Amino acid sequence: MDNRQGSVVAAVAPGPATFSFEAADVTGMHRVVAIDVQRSLPAGAVAKALAARMALPENVPWALRDEQTSAYLDDAKPIGEQLQLGAKVTVTPKTHLG
Repeated sequence: MDNRQGSVVAAVAPGPATFSFEAADVTGMHRVVAIDVQRSLPAGAVAKALAARMALPENVPWALRDEQTSAYLDDAKPIGEQLQLGAKVTVTPKTHLG
């Protein structure tokens, strides 16, 4: 007789492939709601697209900063891994000191 009990493994449904968030430029003059953004897109590509949508200068490298944590998003990592639901970001020029 087999005394082992079967285990039930709950299937975890993957999260939605897209999400929405609010974005503003560093001056607060431009605000947009980014809708249906692919979670897998690199944050750097999203920053560039948001800057273009806000008609910000194209010859400036842009970054995203999470308003809740004040952390800059890693350009190479997927944006969906770095932002929480209901996030607000600032599109800010990349500055290099030195």
